Amino acid sequence: MRSEGVRVRLRPQERQALADLCSPNRTASDVIRLLLRERAGLPLPVGPAEALVLRGLNEELRRISINLNRAVRAMNEGRVGYEPHLDAALRLLQAGLLRLRADVDLMLRISRQERRRDSHGL
Repeated sequence: MRSEGVRVRLRPQERQALADLCSPNRTASDVIRLLLRERAGLPLPVGPAEALVLRGLNEELRRISINLNRAVRAMNEGRVGYEPHLDAALRLLQAGLLRLRADVDLMLRISRQERRRDSHGL
């Protein structure tokens, strides 16, 4: 939920540049939010086609994570020789996959909210 507001003063050419980025379906607030999210490295909303691809990607990432968990478990249970460097690398990969999946989930959640908002005319 958006609950914070910001006031910004613009020069005429900056205001015109902002207006040029707007469209009937994209307000100045939308443009500013998108530019901010992009510059800050925050997840951007995606369209329905991209969302479908991201859901498939997230499933693949989930499967990879399961296999990494199995490899770590096999080392910890002694079924394969324990290699400290491999264990550390697998754990780093697991953490990276977890962050990536969380980012994809966030992108999908933001996109669902945006589509709901657009369909309700808010």
